[in-house]
Amino acid sequence: MKILITGGGTCEPIDSVRYITNFSTGKTASFLADFFCSKNHEVTVLIAENAQKPKNAKILTYKTFSDLQKILKKECTDSNYDAVIHAAAVSDYCVKEISVDGKIFPAGEISKIPSGKNILLKMQKNPKLLYKIKLWGGKQTKVVAFKLTSGATDAEQQNAVHKIFFAEKDFAPDFVVQNDKSEITETEHLCKIYKNSDKIIAKTKNLQELAESLNKIIEEKL
Repeated sequence: MKILITGGGTCEPIDSVRYITNFSTGKTASFLADFFCSKNHEVTVLIAENAQKPKNAKILTYKTFSDLQKILKKECTDSNYDAVIHAAAVSDYCVKEISVDGKIFPAGEISKIPSGKNILLKMQKNPKLLYKIKLWGGKQTKVVAFKLTSGATDAEQQNAVHKIFFAEKDFAPDFVVQNDKSEITETEHLCKIYKNSDKIIAKTKNLQELAESLNKIIEEKL
C-alpha cells in the first residue's frame, strides 16, 4: 500500500534568526516509516528539516507551516495515497507581526528585529491541515490523526479526541491516536487508538505495538 507519514514540528519565523517551535523530534514518524517499509509498503515521509529521519522511506522535508501545507497538498493531490498518518506537531498559530517599542515589523521579512524594551508578537491562527487531507486526496484516503495531551485526565483526553472527530465531520479522520506527555518515557509510549470518540480499538505500550496496530488498521485487519 502507498502511505504518507508526517512528522516533526513546524518552525514559525519571527525574523531570520528567531522562530517559535515545539519539542517534537520526529521519532514516532520515523519509527513508523521504517516499520511500514519493513512490511513492504511504499512509504513517503514528510518531516521537519531538524527532525529525526527514517532509514528507508522516501523523505520530503519542510520547515514552516506554509512549507508543510504546500507539500502536503501536492502529495495528497498528486500521489493517490491509500493512507495518511498525520503525526506532525503543527503549530496552531504563526507570527503575523512584531512590535518593538511601538514600531511594527512584519514577521519573517526582516533580517533581525532591533533591540528594545518592549517586544510584542501578534499571532494569527493557522488552518487545520488535518481536515484538508481528505479534501485534497479524496474521502477514500484512510486518515490517522494524532492528539498529544499533557497531564490530562481520562475525561479531558476523551474530550480532546471528541473535538477532532466532530470539528469537521465531512473531512474527519478515520482514526485518532491519543497519547499524553506524562505517559511517555524512555521505555514506554502509551497510546490509545480511537475509531470514533467513544470506541477505543487498541491500547499500546510502545512504538512497536503502535506500529503493529496501525499496520493492521491500514490493512483492514483491526
